[in-house]
Amino acid sequence: MFNQELPIKRARSKEEVIKEWILIPLIEAYELVKKDITPKTYENKITWKIVYNVKHNSSISKEIYEKHIIDVSCRPKEDSDENTPNEPDIKFFISHICAFWIEAKRIYKNGTVSDYCGDGGLGCFLSGYYSKHEDNGCMIAYIQEGQLSDIQKEIMEKVNGCNCIELIEDIGIDNSFLSRHERAIHREIKIYHLLFDFVK
Repeated sequence: MFNQELPIKRARSKEEVIKEWILIPLIEAYELVKKDITPKTYENKITWKIVYNVKHNSSISKEIYEKHIIDVSCRPKEDSDENTPNEPDIKFFISHICAFWIEAKRIYKNGTVSDYCGDGGLGCFLSGYYSKHEDNGCMIAYIQEGQLSDIQKEIMEKVNGCNCIELIEDIGIDNSFLSRHERAIHREIKIYHLLFDFVK
């Protein structure tokens, strides 16, 4: 059960909470694990390492374990059964503020940028299958092949064609951007995009 107290001094708006308690800890975790990731590392192994470090070695570890304000979980295993329902790779729950779902996609060969924006990627948010009752979500690209700048440009072009209302390139975080979309459920959503470069 979450603690009823919310330390609003550290973060006042939902956007500030998302940046301080979700995006920055994810980036901190990425910095810790990037040396261990190879072009062949599977998506769920990368995700597990990132979530572990968010929980134990990031700026929000105290909120998770001492104050119980934040809960972070990841998909427990590879989806090997086609009948298994899709779930987001990472879920954050921040007491009294938001549930925040994250879908990660590997960029490791030709065509995987299309997967990033496809039905099993960004499409899960746009259809309302993910974050149906929330106004924010996140996509992470695990870049394991190619040049970061080329991949970012290609992703942004494809995202811009997905019912995109607005695309903001500068959100104050390196290798990231924000997109706002119309959805099939008649409720807009903002998607934060983080690009984690694992190319050595």
